[in-house]
Amino acid sequence: MSQFNQYAQRLDAAFKTAREEYLTAWKNLQDAQKADREAQAWRAETYRGENDLRRSRAKAKLLEAEHEFRATERRVWDEFDRQKAAIRTDLEMEVRATTAANPDAVDSNAMELLKSGILGVDDYYTLVGKYDANPTMLRLIAKYAKEAADDKNGDQKTRGALYVLCQKIGNGKNSTMRGFDDLVEISNYCSGRGVNGTQRTNTAHTASMSQKWEELAGQAVENF
Repeated sequence: MSQFNQYAQRLDAAFKTAREEYLTAWKNLQDAQKADREAQAWRAETYRGENDLRRSRAKAKLLEAEHEFRATERRVWDEFDRQKAAIRTDLEMEVRATTAANPDAVDSNAMELLKSGILGVDDYYTLVGKYDANPTMLRLIAKYAKEAADDKNGDQKTRGALYVLCQKIGNGKNSTMRGFDDLVEISNYCSGRGVNGTQRTNTAHTASMSQKWEELAGQAVENF
């Protein structure tokens, strides 16, 4: 557990709140659907029109439950997306405040290697691992990796791997931010909308996937 664990806990709480509201609205809808089906059966009446009245009441409750579910479905995930973005912004601000660029953090020997142009993909990744707690060096590594990736004379596979590296560590993004982004992807996946949070979904899929949150993210949240 790091000094930034509160942000993972906030994401965990936000997801669970969204899930609880979603599943509650879905259960209410299922109950209303079941009651509507049961109301269609004929029963001996104690007064004329009792069956029709029961059916109309069940239908009204079903329409209300359908409306409530649609509204909840839109609201809870929009609100979750807003919260996770705000949590990430707060985390990024604190990480930057505690790991600001520092000229004293520049390793001159590593800089000579970066400037030499002799580094391969594995070398860049090794440097990232070595300087992961040093955002100043990560920014410099990303700069030179980007220049190498932009070299049109390089082979496509190498250039692609370097672009992936730059995306991971761009602007000095260290393991804390990368770990949080991994948690965000899991939360999107468990909302049933894919890792990017943009895929269309259906109710049964979302309900099923949301139950996997603790299994997929519980340990990561605890150890963040």
